[in-house]
Amino acid sequence: MKFIAGKKLSDNKTLRATILWMLFALIVAMSLSIVTKGIEFGFAPDEWIKRVIGNEAEFIEPLGFKDLLLGVHTDLFGLIITFIMIASLYTRTAHSEVVKIGYMILSIATLLIYPIGLLLSGMLGGTGVVLSLGAFTIFHLLAIIASLDLIIAIMRKRY
Repeated sequence: MKFIAGKKLSDNKTLRATILWMLFALIVAMSLSIVTKGIEFGFAPDEWIKRVIGNEAEFIEPLGFKDLLLGVHTDLFGLIITFIMIASLYTRTAHSEVVKIGYMILSIATLLIYPIGLLLSGMLGGTGVVLSLGAFTIFHLLAIIASLDLIIAIMRKRY
């Protein structure tokens, strides 16, 4: 375990390559997650609202609570693991503490708002769905940006 706790990642070329490929895979996974959610729910807020809440005029049934809960549970499992992997690397960067804490707080907030907005859409209506869509998008963008920042730092051997 000493190679993980070492000061410089650039000292271990195998671990450096492994982490670079992991970050690349996470970027691809986050991008595919956005595309998959877009195919399932739509890419616009009104499409999300129609899919989750339904639309009587267009004969679109609302998404059942059990189906919604299962989807949120599955999404959260992957998103939390992704967050932990990126956050554990991001805390070791040379960024200021304010940037690191800001990233963590914003990521965790969006990670919590996403399922809460969807699950409370029965009470909040379209507002909950739009909050959920915004949080989902912001979380994925934060994960992609942090991964790219880490890749650049590792490639420049500043990590």
